[in-house]
Amino acid sequence: MVELRDTVALVTGAGSGVGRAVSLALARDGVVVALTGRRPQPLTDVADEIEQAGGRALVLPADVSDEAAVSVIFDQLADATGGLDFLINCAGIGIYGPVISYQFDDWQQTLSTNVTGLFLCARAALPLMRQRGGGHIVALSSGAGRRGYANRAAYSASKFAVIGFMESLAEEVGADGIKCTTILPGSILTDFGPDNIDDKAASGKKYLQADDIADTILHLLHQPAHVWTQQVNLWPF
Repeated sequence: MVELRDTVALVTGAGSGVGRAVSLALARDGVVVALTGRRPQPLTDVADEIEQAGGRALVLPADVSDEAAVSVIFDQLADATGGLDFLINCAGIGIYGPVISYQFDDWQQTLSTNVTGLFLCARAALPLMRQRGGGHIVALSSGAGRRGYANRAAYSASKFAVIGFMESLAEEVGADGIKCTTILPGSILTDFGPDNIDDKAASGKKYLQADDIADTILHLLHQPAHVWTQQVNLWPF
């Protein structure tokens, strides 16, 4: 198994939900975790939690769909840590509704965050990983990236795009020792989407926990250099 202590990871969407769980799990394994997201205070709260437990964290607020902002945080990351080993893309939004009344701004925001943000962060990460001699990029798609659901056309389109982007990227960077893995989870018990965590818990439906995603990502990063998991389908049972 690969030793993760003193490696460097950047987690997008790190202030809440899956991103928060992943950041805490990485820090417990000795990873230096750079936290990014649009809201500074939740990132600071996660960083405080990491540091109080003896870990190391760097707060880099940014909207991942903003090209200039992404460039700035990757420059800051390189200056502070000297490089990057892992990029974990957890940033995402879900704005649901029927196509006939769906607002163009909502469509743009969904694609910008879920797809463009992934592209911008991956593009910025590649030079840093090549300097390290390799790395690992992990992105969250969804069950909605394999089949469409009513009232989720924009979200589903974005998650289909994540899979296509990551498969293409893997073909481009594998020779550089950079792995690309896409996780396709089922429904997760977080506040993501139109229903809050309490409503989801009361619904009687089955859900994954955010920690289930974090544990899966840790498993992927610990795999030996000769092992590549291209996709993971993870469902509640």
